[in-house]
Amino acid sequence: MKMTCVLLDDDPIVLDLFRTYIGLTDALDLKATFTNPLEAHAFLIQQPVQVLFLDVAMPQLSGLELLRALRNPPLVVLLTAYPQYALEGFDLDVADFLLKPVSLERFLKAVTKVSNLARSQVIEADDSFFIRADAQYVRLYYHDVLYIEALKDFTKLHTTDGRTHLTLVNLKNLEEQLPPGLFVRTHRSYLVNARHIDSITNLEVRIGTCTLPLGQTYREQVTERLVSPFLIRRQH
Repeated sequence: MKMTCVLLDDDPIVLDLFRTYIGLTDALDLKATFTNPLEAHAFLIQQPVQVLFLDVAMPQLSGLELLRALRNPPLVVLLTAYPQYALEGFDLDVADFLLKPVSLERFLKAVTKVSNLARSQVIEADDSFFIRADAQYVRLYYHDVLYIEALKDFTKLHTTDGRTHLTLVNLKNLEEQLPPGLFVRTHRSYLVNARHIDSITNLEVRIGTCTLPLGQTYREQVTERLVSPFLIRRQH
């Protein structure tokens, strides 16, 4: 699956070069390009992406200032002609640092790096796992997760303590990394911890006071997995 990305650089020649580079790889889906950092900031707030190729030296707002202004920044690859920005960039937990002029070979190395980082956004550890949220890795215990909600390229994890955690992993990729059998898909936008389901109807599942939709596509799968085994045990 391609990673969504945005390209921000105030030099149109650099934008054209990176459009060409991005078009040569199947790993990236370019959503927008910007020369104005304020326009890019407004876009990223409304339509978050997985990767941001970010120029450092720009008028009005530098790339580093823009990065600090994002509450949940994507994976960032800094672009600059000035190597002195590298240390400050890595202090902000950027994924990579490309020194202009950027060769295709070096660009592809950066793409490989962010691809590996994207796949490791969720790290399993025994009865718990880590997710990347708010520029840090947060440990969550499987039994504490009530359900997981899809929000475009993000997912929101709802936990028993009433808190939510937003991570830049889409629901399909997250589902593939969680233990099989523990969570059940009830809707294209919801993945539910089976242990916390209190009741099931033809249209919804209930977890405590929370009601979630049960899509027709998933209804048979949910009932066969959760209800049928219990009925068979009762018959014996």
